[in-house]
Amino acid sequence: MARIETKPRSFAPTILALVLALLLPSISILSARPAVALQENIPLPLQWAVGLPVYDHIVIVVEENKNYEQIIGNKNASYINDVLKKKGASLTKFYAEEHHSEGNYFWIFSGSNQHVGFIDKIPDHDFATSNLGAELIRAGRSFKGYSEDLAEIGSLDTEHGLYARKHAPWVSFSNVPRGKAVADSSNLRFPQDFPADFNALPTVSFVIPNLVHDMHNGPTRSAITAGDKWLREHIDGYYNWAKQHNSLLILTFDETSQSPLMGGVTDPADKDPKKSNRIVTILAGAHIRHGEYSEGKGVTHVNVLRTLEAMYKLNRSGSQQWNALKAGIADDFVINDIFE
Repeated sequence: MARIETKPRSFAPTILALVLALLLPSISILSARPAVALQENIPLPLQWAVGLPVYDHIVIVVEENKNYEQIIGNKNASYINDVLKKKGASLTKFYAEEHHSEGNYFWIFSGSNQHVGFIDKIPDHDFATSNLGAELIRAGRSFKGYSEDLAEIGSLDTEHGLYARKHAPWVSFSNVPRGKAVADSSNLRFPQDFPADFNALPTVSFVIPNLVHDMHNGPTRSAITAGDKWLREHIDGYYNWAKQHNSLLILTFDETSQSPLMGGVTDPADKDPKKSNRIVTILAGAHIRHGEYSEGKGVTHVNVLRTLEAMYKLNRSGSQQWNALKAGIADDFVINDIFE
């Protein structure tokens, strides 16, 4: 009979299985740690002190290309000075982030210029990054942007008459509604779609005047006069209503009138005041302590965003501009001393 030879039995697979059985729980724990760490690194909503107002409605109006000194004390800006500043809180060290215009609108809306560049070119793709509008909606609140001379609700036109899309950043975000009706769009017309009954306003809205009424076009004196008159005629009604209805008006500018040809980020600590990009920003309405406020080293559009995020318990979007950080303007600084 032929001899049958058998190979020695290998115990390696069995031993490997036992080792894996012992190690798998610890491997699972280790693999979970990065996810936990990532969650821990997500910025939590900033604190909003108990007793500070949480507004039913906030309207933000953005004017254009004027230095702080060109507006404050200027008799051609009588509505801004004699009404809004007289009764509101004026931020005396408020700095825009860059030149030219477009990036500053993205900063206040999303805490970043979204790398759109400095030549006011409309982005060739949509963004899905976090922003004020998306976070408000996610939190169960509401957002709308109203632009003067917008051709139609939801229009993606770069320009139409005196409308400029570069001043309407929400149009470039896919996570903000962009339908063709008031109910399903955040890209609306002013004044056609702006509610006559201010109670129907969203939680936060932007109102963007056209290129004449935002003080952009024309000689400085006539541009300021035109913009100031427009504010009196179109925004004063809301402002007076807001004072009695737990609501707020924020008037700000995008940038100063001095800018290099190719633009670029600016430095609020620049010793040349013409290069620091200091602009007017006034908050006026209910629960406001009248006065002038320097806010330490100063504040930027991002700090306005942080204030709204804290007020409505929203996740933070973006981060402070790097030169502002170097100048001592913190990313998480919330403006709260102006409220009562």
